[in-house]
Amino acid sequence: MDKKEILLQTALKLFVSQGFNDTPTSRIAKEAGIATGTLFYFFPTKDDLVLSLYLRLKESAAEHINAALANVTSTKEMLKTYYKESLKWSLTHQNEFLFLAQFTNSPYLKKIGNEEINKQIAPVLKIFHSAIEQHQIIDTDVYLLYILISNHVFGANQYLLSAKFTKKAQQTIIEDTFCMFWKMIELRVK
Repeated sequence: MDKKEILLQTALKLFVSQGFNDTPTSRIAKEAGIATGTLFYFFPTKDDLVLSLYLRLKESAAEHINAALANVTSTKEMLKTYYKESLKWSLTHQNEFLFLAQFTNSPYLKKIGNEEINKQIAPVLKIFHSAIEQHQIIDTDVYLLYILISNHVFGANQYLLSAKFTKKAQQTIIEDTFCMFWKMIELRVK
């Protein structure tokens, strides 16, 4: 593992356990066994380190989800796959997920440009647009739908981590919680 990777992994661990504000760069460098000057060579400021880690983790999650979506054609199945794979990724990458949750609820989020955020969420917004056009879900703001599914993933993840569920029980919970989400947004014909 190269020095940059060691710094990113150490920062991830410390940011999750200590928080952004309580993790000085000197501690990251010390725990990584790397000179502080080397840390600043790769990341000129702490903000650069936090933002780099965020973008890297978002890309990792997106690659995982997009790989699963590659062979799915039905809009409902796309949303279900997005939901299930988001949860699978979060359960197997707990520190990464906790970092992303912390980041999303921090002032750092404002440092990510709207263009970058829109690029990250464009694939799921496209699925929501398609579902609306196909009259499968309610016609509402796709950004609201994105927030709802994101919060649903976060809540289900927290619940799944709250107890030692078997893999089978986890799968049932994931299926059931997606059904709840779908019932919330599906278009009901009167």
